[in-house]
Amino acid sequence: MSIYTLYIQNGNCAGFWIQHRTWQNKCARVLSIAGQRRGELPGHAPNHADSAVLVSFFDIRSGRAIGAGHTADQPADKGFVMIAQPPWHRQPMDQDLSPVA
Repeated sequence: MSIYTLYIQNGNCAGFWIQHRTWQNKCARVLSIAGQRRGELPGHAPNHADSAVLVSFFDIRSGRAIGAGHTADQPADKGFVMIAQPPWHRQPMDQDLSPVA
């Protein structure tokens, strides 16, 4: 599924975890889409006005941050899946989401 579809399935909220079928030992947390953490996406499906998706990447095994505040490549690609919050992640959801202007 696309990141946009996963966001909608998550109740129009960011903060969920994803993997892509091509990623090895990497996962990401979706921080915002189109600069928002909650609410309806702009535009129409499937591309939602090509809205930017801000994510933080992590090593799936260790939890080591690979990068924060990156824009996800090809968020409309259908190879994404939502995953459970990894057991090594301990911060409450709102504490680690970067401020969105």
